[in-house]
Order: sequence, then structure tokens, then C-alpha cells
Amino acid sequence: MMEEIPAKFAISLVCLLLAGKFDNHFWRIVVAYVHHLLISLIPTSSVVGLILRVVAMVGIMWIPMFANFSYKKRQGCIMVTGCDSGMGQATVVHFAQTNDDPKKGSFEKIFAACYNAKASKEYFEKTLTKDQMRHVAVIPLDVTDEKSCKDAAKTVQSWINETSSKGLYGIVQYHGIAFNGPASYMPVDMYERQLQVNFLGFVRVVQNFMPILKKRSMTPARIIFTGTGGGPCTPCPPLLTAYMSSKFATEAFCHSLRAEMYMTETNIECCMINPGFVKPTMLMEKGVELTNKMWKICEEKQGSTMAKDEYGELMNHFVKYSALQPGTHVSEVSKAAEHALLSNVPRTSYKVGIDSKLAPIVGMMPTGMREKIAIHGIYGILSPAGTVKGYRV
Repeated sequence: MMEEIPAKFAISLVCLLLAGKFDNHFWRIVVAYVHHLLISLIPTSSVVGLILRVVAMVGIMWIPMFANFSYKKRQGCIMVTGCDSGMGQATVVHFAQTNDDPKKGSFEKIFAACYNAKASKEYFEKTLTKDQMRHVAVIPLDVTDEKSCKDAAKTVQSWINETSSKGLYGIVQYHGIAFNGPASYMPVDMYERQLQVNFLGFVRVVQNFMPILKKRSMTPARIIFTGTGGGPCTPCPPLLTAYMSSKFATEAFCHSLRAEMYMTETNIECCMINPGFVKPTMLMEKGVELTNKMWKICEEKQGSTMAKDEYGELMNHFVKYSALQPGTHVSEVSKAAEHALLSNVPRTSYKVGIDSKLAPIVGMMPTGMREKIAIHGIYGILSPAGTVKGYRV
């Protein structure tokens, strides 16, 4: 009977609106299931009703895909931070090597913001051809220093003014460090340093470059932040209190900033890249160096090796796990950055790597189960390093 059509149409329309435009897989699965349950209550007695049901289900799951069958063309200039190594370095190389594709367009300039600009420039000049290098400008940036951020913003603005550029299209921020250690002993100044780089560094960059981004009037500008794992739902393993605190703070900042941009009708979109374990990066090498520094400070502060005696083997196991964990190649993060910058409807969060995709699922499990999986993933039966000795797992 055709009487079923209005009811099914209404249910499908409501579910499509609930699904929204963002590529949130878990939420879309929930909405699709609710749609299935509600539609099942109405008997299907016509071909039109059946077709409507199928079309609605496809729409619920694939709306973002329809919007992103094609990318926006590259235009204006972009800035990438944290280009001394790893994800930032790989992203600059990726954009520079693919910047002359007629179908994709071309960024007028790719600003590679680096802590050590001299060493980074040498790396890019060795890696890229002269033709590719003409698209890249290496600029110094210390995200913990307000003057350095202001100077970097002035450099970008001056180049835009001098070249009549279309403006700053987007900022991809990768800068970060990782301090690991026991919460009971880890020096407070290491927590402060962690937050200065991994959280307040994002704040400084946003505040100093926001006036430049706001000058764009045509297509929306993009601000991309780097989080960790599965985002706010990521389980928190032992020894990562400083690192995870800084990443959760960044998540909150990004979400709130995106809402502010929407409410003030500012043409800027904000999103997160949430990589899991990524290689190659400098985090392993720097992590061991910082850990040794932490033990030394703890010993000086306490007058004994108490902290290392209590947690030393646990830290050693974490280092072993980090070395054995295969990780996701940094090139996958570069692909996520390209989608975030150029897709018509960017995702609010890009989960890069299978561990990143599984993290929010584990994070929504009951507390006991979530914490057991988080511990065993690094220190127990799920770890490539095996089970740590001398600690309860």
C-alpha cells in the first residue's frame, strides 16, 4: 500500500538529518540501525517503499563520500609546523612533489615552519628537486616563544603582500614532543614544557595567524591540529600522564574553536588528525634522551635513585614496545592532511592507523575492560614486547 510512503519518507528524512554531514562512522552506524528498526515497524508493500528504504540507508552511510568525490583545487599558500622531522617533514615533501599537477592545482608557497630552520632547509634541498624546492619556504618557528610566532606570522603576511597571493589557505600543525614518566616523580617543569609545546604552542600559532586566515573571503580556510590515537575517547596507558594531558587539552581547544568559528560566521574550519603509532619520527630517539634526563633530575631532587628503582623496568619495557611496534608510515598522515585541507567536507577527526581506529572503541568500553586492554596492549599479552616482569598486569 502506498500509505507507507509518507511515514517512511519522514523517518528517513529525520535519520538523514541526524546523520549530518560529517564523516563519523560510529554515529552513522547507530543512526542506520535506528532507521532500520523504525522502518521495520512499517510493512513494505510497494516497490517505491523498498527503494526509499535502500536510498535512505545508502545516504545515511555515504553522504560525506558523495561530497568528497572530488577535492578543491590547491590555491594560496599553506604553513606546516613541526617540519624538523616525521609527519611535518613528510607532509611538506608530499605537497611539494605533487604541487604541479594541473588537475590538483598548485599552492603558491608551502611554508615549512621548523625549530631548526637551517638543518631542515638542508634536508629539503637534498630531498626535493630545485623545481620542487621553489614552492617551499623554510621559516624558523619556536612555538613556545611568542616573539618567534609573531615573526613567523609577519614573514607569511609580508610574502602574501609582496606577491599578491590569494592568501593563507590553511595551517597544518604537527609540532610536538613526548615526555614519559611516572606521575609520582616526574618533574613539574617537564609537565610544563610538555604543555608549552603540545598545547600552548597550538594556541600561540592560532592567535598569531588568525588575522591572516580571516582575510580569506572566498573558500574556507582550514586549521588542522594533531592529537593522538582515537581522540577524546583514547584510553590512557601508564607513564603517559604528561603527553595525554597535552593531547586532550588540544582536542578540547579544537572542538571549542570550531564552535566559535561557526557561531561568529568566521569562514575557518578546524579539525584533528589523530595518528596512532607513527614511524619514522624523532620521538623514539628524543624519548630515550628525555627519559635519561628525567631520571637524572629525579635523582638530584630526591637524593636517591628511588624513582628509577621503582619504575625503571616499566620504562625500559615501554621503550622496547615502542621499538617493536610496527606503526603506520608517516606518508599516511600526509594523505590525511591533504584530505583535511582540500576535501569539500573535511572530517572533524582523522584516525590514521588501525590502532587509532580501534582506540575510541576500546575507550568506550566499561572502565575495567578499557584499562585492562590499555595496560595489556603495551605491558601485557597484547604487547609485541611481551609481558613486563615485576609489575601487576
